[in-house]
Amino acid sequence: EPADRYGRRTFLTRGARTAAAVGLAGVGAPAILEGCGTSTGATVATPGVSSLKPRSGGTVTIGVNSEINGFLPSTSHWDNTGLTYANTVFDSLTQVAADGTAKPYLAQAVTPNPDKTVWTITLRPNVMFHDGSPLNADVIVANFEALRASPLTAQAVTPISGVAATGPLEVTVTCKEPLVAFPHYLATQVGYPVALAQLEKNDTQHPIGTGPFSIVSWEPNDHFTVQRNPHYWRNNLPYLDSITFKPIASDNSREASLRSGTIDLMLTRDPHAIQGLRNNPGFQQIADLHRSVGQTDSDFIILNCAAEPTNDITVRQAMAYALNVDELVRLFGAGVTTPNLSLFPPGSPYRPSDNGYPTYDLNKAKQLVAQAAPNHGGAIKLTLATITDPRLLTQIQAVSNMWELAGMQVSVNTVLQVEFIDNLVTGAFQAYTDEMFGASDPDLNYVWLSSTTAGGPGSIALNFARNKDDVLEAALQEGRTQSDPAARAAAYQTVDKQLAKDLPYLWVSRATWSLTGSNAVMNFDNLTLPDGSRAQGFAGGIFTPTPMWRRA
Repeated sequence: EPADRYGRRTFLTRGARTAAAVGLAGVGAPAILEGCGTSTGATVATPGVSSLKPRSGGTVTIGVNSEINGFLPSTSHWDNTGLTYANTVFDSLTQVAADGTAKPYLAQAVTPNPDKTVWTITLRPNVMFHDGSPLNADVIVANFEALRASPLTAQAVTPISGVAATGPLEVTVTCKEPLVAFPHYLATQVGYPVALAQLEKNDTQHPIGTGPFSIVSWEPNDHFTVQRNPHYWRNNLPYLDSITFKPIASDNSREASLRSGTIDLMLTRDPHAIQGLRNNPGFQQIADLHRSVGQTDSDFIILNCAAEPTNDITVRQAMAYALNVDELVRLFGAGVTTPNLSLFPPGSPYRPSDNGYPTYDLNKAKQLVAQAAPNHGGAIKLTLATITDPRLLTQIQAVSNMWELAGMQVSVNTVLQVEFIDNLVTGAFQAYTDEMFGASDPDLNYVWLSSTTAGGPGSIALNFARNKDDVLEAALQEGRTQSDPAARAAAYQTVDKQLAKDLPYLWVSRATWSLTGSNAVMNFDNLTLPDGSRAQGFAGGIFTPTPMWRRA
């Protein structure tokens, strides 16, 4: 399961929760097929949810899978860790509810005009940032201006033609075209407002948000510690005095830390860790494979369509035919997941009955390699990489062996997470493992798929694969501007079919994240929204620690 996660989802999709990440955020840790399930043996009746009266005080230490490069939405690369950090010190303007709709959160209302080309954001009154400054319309306008000016996030907010303060707590956003999914965008990286003081200093190191916790210290790759915000706008929240996040890149090390009690809660995408912990009565576990709304994250290999030799469709076809996905799932899926050769999960209205994706055929792959080799100096040579994790290295070695059986010459490599993300954004790769595309609305993935965001060699591009296809682009535009469900379904089915022709992504399976904690950690998956309804909760490796508390 090749899957490193530059979560485009995250980057701009938190709809997947889970993430694009729209927001812009991006990359997580690769992983390949994961297990799912909830703890049936834990002493907590419903993992992550408690009906007991919350206890104030205490601290929790959480093991996460990666580290981010900063806390400024307009310039920083946020993966699932980045969005979890954002949910800790910031608030998003909307949140995805358990029913998949985007509901107001920091905003009090988000309302459109009849054709959805103008949206009005009404802010909650009396909300303060951690530095004591007020949340108002001018702050939201300044945040949007920073997003529109940034080479990183400008591509994500291209449909927006104007943002204006039309009242002290009212912002009017004008779009170049109907933007049906606009409320969902406000639940992603572009929807987390920061204080003017942070914006004006372009400060990536010291977050100033409205969130339930404020920063105490951040030592990259060691810890991120926060303390309770006593002036949080949601009454009686949060409960914990402090939280310390510990980035632990190795799945095995993270699991060992949980078992030893060094950390209280951990994220993982390792199917063996999920299996090994889910029935342990000393822990409670949730997994997101069957609980995410909209699209789930996908595990795949991303191919650079603008770099030799993966810019050759014949080479990409050979790589797809040589990839024995069933065998990868058997080897690394721990018996808990199945192949998924589509952008969309089974049962989705956007998934066609047959998208035409190439299935394993080694002889066909060999023929295509022989056909393409003369155009590439007589041999197909490429490098497949993932992030630094022994488990993931084993997985890409298996993929490399499959491609070599078809006649390709393959080198494997590991890359530090931050460098991995930079290489995706600038196109400095041939084949990477990846994981993303989780989204509450399929338009949140527009920025990762559109020809308009493909960029040129060396330039910043959110379409990391740099695939350009006019038919695909037309379908994406149809899907983002149509309110009619049938029209949207037809458009996104075309998207899936075109991706199967272009092959910028070699699909493997749906991705599964799990969150496993000590039985002393309560309510880590029980966020309610201001209107009293349930939030979507943990998905795509992202969660919100606001309702969490610790048993004495």
